[in-house]
Amino acid sequence: MRRLAVLALIAALAARPQLLLGPVSADDHLSVHHAFQSAPGGRVRHPQLSDPAVQLKALRRAVVSELRAGRAPLWNPQIYGGAPLLADMQSRPMSWVTWMFVLGEGILPDGALVNLGHLVTLMVLASGAALLGRRWGLSDAGCAVAALGAATSPYASLWLQHPHATTYALWPWLALGVEGLRAGGGPLTLALASAWLILGGHPETAAHGLLLTAALALVRLRDRRAWLGLLGGLAVGALLSAPIWAPFLEQLSRSATLAAHGGNRLSPGVLVELLWPGWLSHPATEEGYRGPGAWAESQLHPGLGILALALLSLRTSAGRGLWAAWGLCVGAALLGGPVLNQSRLGVEAALILAFAAGLGLDALQTRLPDAARTRLAAALLTVVALTGAQARWRDQHALPWAEHDPAPAPWTAALREAVGEGRVVGLGWALQPNTGALVGLRDLRGYDLPVSRDTERLMAGLDRRVARPWFPIEALTPDAARLLRFAGARVILWAGEGSPPPSLGALAELDLPSAPLRAYWLDAGAPRAWLAHAASVAPDAEAAARQVLNGQGSRARPPVEGLSGPIGGPIPSAPTPLAARQDGGSALDLSLSGEAGLVVVTEAWSPGWEAVVDGVSRPIYRVGGAFIGVVVEAGDDTLRLRYRPRGFTVGLGLLGLGALGLVGLVVLDFSGRRGHKRS
Repeated sequence: MRRLAVLALIAALAARPQLLLGPVSADDHLSVHHAFQSAPGGRVRHPQLSDPAVQLKALRRAVVSELRAGRAPLWNPQIYGGAPLLADMQSRPMSWVTWMFVLGEGILPDGALVNLGHLVTLMVLASGAALLGRRWGLSDAGCAVAALGAATSPYASLWLQHPHATTYALWPWLALGVEGLRAGGGPLTLALASAWLILGGHPETAAHGLLLTAALALVRLRDRRAWLGLLGGLAVGALLSAPIWAPFLEQLSRSATLAAHGGNRLSPGVLVELLWPGWLSHPATEEGYRGPGAWAESQLHPGLGILALALLSLRTSAGRGLWAAWGLCVGAALLGGPVLNQSRLGVEAALILAFAAGLGLDALQTRLPDAARTRLAAALLTVVALTGAQARWRDQHALPWAEHDPAPAPWTAALREAVGEGRVVGLGWALQPNTGALVGLRDLRGYDLPVSRDTERLMAGLDRRVARPWFPIEALTPDAARLLRFAGARVILWAGEGSPPPSLGALAELDLPSAPLRAYWLDAGAPRAWLAHAASVAPDAEAAARQVLNGQGSRARPPVEGLSGPIGGPIPSAPTPLAARQDGGSALDLSLSGEAGLVVVTEAWSPGWEAVVDGVSRPIYRVGGAFIGVVVEAGDDTLRLRYRPRGFTVGLGLLGLGALGLVGLVVLDFSGRRGHKRS
């Protein structure tokens, strides 16, 4: 075990030596984001490596904050008027990366935790590859080549800062589980590996890993007992990870964006990348990326050392089988397919060539005398490490410690204080929404998939183009202004040059010295929640949203689905703002005024919301096609809203069954080991 840990550490550092230079981070993208600027401009080292900084960092902080508070990270109030957080999947709440921040914040610097997460990810991948190589009969040197090839594989390198990599790192461990079943062992390894695969945080990478595991089982497993172990291990793994995938599937069933994020295919032109790493250039260079298709899906090269040794494995039947498997994956990436992003299969499959390279080294060693084998292995391992690092050097970069995790610009504090409990909205690319959460601003827009049909309806009301996944708003139209006021947006942000559009020129400007954008008051008093003394009945969500957009619905008389009849008279009185006693995460407590009417909360409606008024459950209505409404009676004092999706409740129940199954597998594994020792 000690030798394995040392090998995994060496492989991880050989793959990403930048870990010794500073935080391997994309936080330089924050330096060109409005919330961290006092003057526009600036450059980044890798233009396409933005998501870890401007999207995933805010998700991680939201998850870590909830976990450190002892709460399940169910709801994210910072984007889309509120959105499921656990069901996001890319928030990876149970990944080792997340828990390093849960346990290490305040003890280690942010950059050290970032690097530690990368190091563990690469070590998990490399150690799994080494152990799998041993199962497949590779020598010590061959296993070392497999570990180095895995750690420097394109997919692990390209997506190191994403949940893709923490998911991908479990692939060799899934294969180890299959090989253990083939050798007569139990399904414990497969159960744990499949559970952690799903907990890794990226559904597509997990789905590809499970599909390739099934393909490996078809080739390697023969007897009935092994197949029963396979099904049992995968079932226990699925049960253990149910609190993650069950809410995700529930959200996916409410989403209209699944087709928008899948079905991609690899362009044949990117196959020239196999001739030389960086053949099609790289976005981190001055030339940018000049090849066909998306950059991240074009990086097929595993390194010259791995590729050369893998070619030598073609002299063996096992090597030809691995090359055939690699070719099938690349072919599937070229053809594409529904639902999943199949173009990434070609990049993921480079891991197969790492094992082919181990076979190639062993085949070469058999032709040499014993005295020359050690020297040759050492030389070739050095070549593999150097060429692997050379092929993937530009994919990630190390920032100086002083540039990582920059402080928000001073003007954001003034904006945050002015907005208070309200929301902001940027036109175009003004204040990209997930990143605004890093400075304490709540945005009505968001950047992520999948989103619910209700969120898409809200975004379509703000801009009919519905450009996923960032949902930009091109201009402030009268219809959009009505919807924004209803949704609690207090300030509009604009980062254009010259005079503002006429729709903004009519609004009062908020003075933000040194800000690289301009802020305009849309509705300074827009409440987070209010009591409407009247309400109209809408037949469905689309009709309710249209009424808000065309001015027929307002805060004084909001349109509501499902009411048995309208509330109030023909001339409604002004709505009463309501104060929040507690506001955070998936719970909201409001102090009521004691009057009858409809409480409207500008939090996104979702089936998981529950309402309790003075200890008694009340039904929740969808208001304005997107928000929460609760009917209250005279004398009611307190309203408590709690978000707890059915998928999470079901997932916890399945987790209990999975824990029982895991205990059974541990007992079987222990009994099997004792029986093996006695024999």
